[in-house]
Amino acid sequence: MEYHSDHLLVLIHGLWGNVSHFDYICRAIDQYYTYDDLADLVDNSKVVGGKQRAEAYVSLTGESLARAESDPEKEDLESLIQKLRESGKLAKNSKYRKPYLLVTRSNEGYQTYDGIDMCGEKVTREIEDALDNYERQGIRINKISITGYSLGGLMARYAIGMLYQRGVFKRVTPVNFTTFCTPHIGVRAPGKGLPTTIFNTCIPRTFSATGRQLFQIDKFSTSGKPLMSILADKSSIFYHALMLFSNHALYANIVNDRRTSWFTAGISHTDVFLDLRNISLNYLPGYEPTLIDVSNPISPILHTQDPEMRLMSGVSGLRAGVSILPTLFMAIINIFLISPFYVLAYFISAAIQTFYSSRRLREFHSNRKGRYGMDEFRLLHIDEQIEDVVDTVLGDFIPYSMSHAHVDDIMSDNQTTAGTFDEKNYYHVPPLEITDLQAKMIQSLNSVPWKKFPVHITKTKAAHAAVIVRHLDWKGMEEGQVVIRHWLSEVLHM
Repeated sequence: MEYHSDHLLVLIHGLWGNVSHFDYICRAIDQYYTYDDLADLVDNSKVVGGKQRAEAYVSLTGESLARAESDPEKEDLESLIQKLRESGKLAKNSKYRKPYLLVTRSNEGYQTYDGIDMCGEKVTREIEDALDNYERQGIRINKISITGYSLGGLMARYAIGMLYQRGVFKRVTPVNFTTFCTPHIGVRAPGKGLPTTIFNTCIPRTFSATGRQLFQIDKFSTSGKPLMSILADKSSIFYHALMLFSNHALYANIVNDRRTSWFTAGISHTDVFLDLRNISLNYLPGYEPTLIDVSNPISPILHTQDPEMRLMSGVSGLRAGVSILPTLFMAIINIFLISPFYVLAYFISAAIQTFYSSRRLREFHSNRKGRYGMDEFRLLHIDEQIEDVVDTVLGDFIPYSMSHAHVDDIMSDNQTTAGTFDEKNYYHVPPLEITDLQAKMIQSLNSVPWKKFPVHITKTKAAHAAVIVRHLDWKGMEEGQVVIRHWLSEVLHM
C-alpha cells in the first residue's frame, strides 16, 4: 500500500547559484525520511497487526519475513519507530512522510543578476508548474514550505507574494518559511567613512538590477520606493504572504561570512557578536559548538579593574595594533600581486554580465521571450573564482555589512570595555549606523515571529557556503551538517 506525501518543499539558491548547492540538503532529507511511509502507516493506524505489520517490521530491520511472523518476542513496531525517531533517523515532526522536493533552476548562474523581482517571478512560475504537474499525476499538494539560501531568501519573499496574489495559498497551506544567510536588510554597509562610501557607491553597479536592489538605490515599479522596502512593508502582499506561514526560521552566521553578516541575516539593529573577546557564547545543547542558544546567546567576560591589569591591557592592545601590519601586508600582496587577474576578470565579467542582464530585463518587461540565457557569455568560466575573490582576496577591505570575521583579531583590548547586560541578557553595544530605511525594514520584519539561530562556523572562512554544506568536497564544511541536522530535527514541520 502506497501513501503519497501532500507536502512540497521548495529550495531556492542564491547569487551565482545552481541546483548543486543543495546536493547535501537533498541527501540529508532522503536519509532523514527513510522510514517516512511506515511511520505514517503506524500513526494513522493503517497497520494494526498480522502480515502487514510483519512486512513493515522487515522493511525496518532487514529480517526475513518468516522470522518476523514466527518470533513472538519481536519488537513492537510502534516502539521500534519511536526509537528511530529519537535517534534522528526518523522525523520528529507531526507528519513523517518525505516531502516532494523542488530545487529551482530558472535563475542559475548570472541569471541572478536580473533582479529580485524578475528572479522571483521565475521562481513563482516553477512552483505553479510543479503544483500543476503533481495534480496531473493525481497527487494533491495541500501544504507548501519554502527555503531560501542567501539571495534565494529574497527571491522566496517575492515569490510568495506573487503566489498569494494569484490565490495559490487558498488551496495550498503555507507551513515553513526558512532562510539561510539571507540579506533581509540588504548588503549596504553601515557607517559613513570613506571606504564604506566607496563600497556602497561602486559595488551596486557590478551586478545589474540585483545590485541596485540589494543596496536600495532602485525604484520599484511606479512606487518610487526601493524593492527591499516594499518587501518589508506591512501593507504589501509580500508581508501578508509571509505572515501566512505558520513557522518562520532564519539561520545567520556571526563570523566568517563575507556576504551576509549577522545584522542583515539576523535582522538586527546591533551586533552583539562584533567583539568575541568580551563575551562567551552559550551553545544550544546537542548542537555545540556551532549553534548558539537563541534564548541566552551570550554571557559577559568580566574584566578586572586592577591598575596593573589595565596596564597589561594597554600593552596587549599595542601588540594587537602591531599584529595588524602583517595582515595588511599580506592583504596588499594578495590584491596587487597574487590575484590581480581574478580581480580584473571579476570587474570585466561584471560589466559584461550587467549588459546581458539589462537586455534580458528589457525583454522580460516587454513581455517578450528572452534570448539571452546564462551561458550566452561566461568570461573564463569564473563563477567559483568570483566567489573566491569575494570571500578571500577582497574580504580584508570590505566594510562591515559583508565581513567582520577578523574584527576580534585587530581590535585592541583597551579599545573595548567589558559590557553589561540588561534584563534580557543582551550585550550593550551601540546600534549600527544604518539608514532610516534599513531601520524601518528591521522594525517591520521583526514583527514576524522568527525563530532566529545564530551560527558559529570557525573551521573555514567560507561560512556562507558551509552553512548549507554547499560544496561536498571542500574542507571545513562539516559544521554546516550540524546546522542542517538541527533544521530537519527541530525546525522543519512536515
